[in-house]
Amino acid sequence: MLTAIRGARATLTALGRRRHLTTASSRIQAANTAELSTALDARASYAALAGRSVISVAGVDALAFLQGMQCNDMARALGGGMFTGFLAPQGRMVADAFLYAAANDSFLVEVDARVSERVLKALQFYRLRAKVVIRDASAEHAIWSVWGPDTPSISEAGAAAGAVDSRAPQMGLRLVMSADRSPSLPAHFDERSGGEAQLRRILKGVAEGADDFLPSVAVPLECNLDYMGGVHFSKGCYVGQELTIRTHHRGVVRKRLVPLLLGPMTSPLCADIDASPMGVAPSADVVCVRADDAPRPRRALAPGRLGSVAGNAALALLRIDDVASYQVGAVSFDAVAADGSRVLAMPWIPAWWPQAGQSPATAAAA
Repeated sequence: MLTAIRGARATLTALGRRRHLTTASSRIQAANTAELSTALDARASYAALAGRSVISVAGVDALAFLQGMQCNDMARALGGGMFTGFLAPQGRMVADAFLYAAANDSFLVEVDARVSERVLKALQFYRLRAKVVIRDASAEHAIWSVWGPDTPSISEAGAAAGAVDSRAPQMGLRLVMSADRSPSLPAHFDERSGGEAQLRRILKGVAEGADDFLPSVAVPLECNLDYMGGVHFSKGCYVGQELTIRTHHRGVVRKRLVPLLLGPMTSPLCADIDASPMGVAPSADVVCVRADDAPRPRRALAPGRLGSVAGNAALALLRIDDVASYQVGAVSFDAVAADGSRVLAMPWIPAWWPQAGQSPATAAAA
């Protein structure tokens, strides 16, 4: 099997030298992973994002209170909004979040609806004597993603709040709209499904929600919270900071979330939102299969873990050394379906990741 994989990979490398890109309503075809990850960027598009909740934190102490509750610097939110994370005291993830500045000393916290109650309870638990009012405002708001050429400003779109989505290049805008309104956009913008927005996010290697940031299990830097600009390493104390700071200063993160395609490799590569995931679901194991002549680790290693899935595309927590070995044909990957069958997986390293010795901010500006 590995011989066939190596031959297919060589063919894809050769195809990558040609500029070939085709897009259809549900299928995206590209010669290589770099083109695949940017295939949807050229469309002026917007999509409503389901499964998101909004928590309101308002009051004269809201800024200082939130500064100690999450792992980014609130100064970044004052210009509109920012990406961040909420951690448990032990340093594991509770939720990734967008945090937006709103009117009158208030802020809006956007999180996955599956963990919103847990975030709300944590905020209320740590409120103590802070002069803030914390409440669930999900019924009042809807979350939208806007991307593509000529994307307007947040105010021009008529949003109650919003932010430039800086998790990866060309992610566009993240908007908080009133529940009964959609963004005000130029006529050439087309509304897309939330599934297409998710596919685009996954192909870029951008983690989001409880499937990727597994509550009480996920380690922030393994989920690329640092690469996506969601953590500030010199802001001061916040809940759960010790593990994150220690991991950062050690400089060793052996596993990270990476994008992959499921199923047989094709030429050109194809991502399809309507494709069946072949029984593979979030949290499924991803097994590294080593070639006969490949060096073996000294001890058995735990399998990787699948994150969010859209059609035949997914994110997975894998050892970076194994992904590098895959790129030279020394290993292959199989995702394990619910019935025990195996589905071929093809991972890659996103092009926007910082290189060795380069900071995430420098990489994003490059």
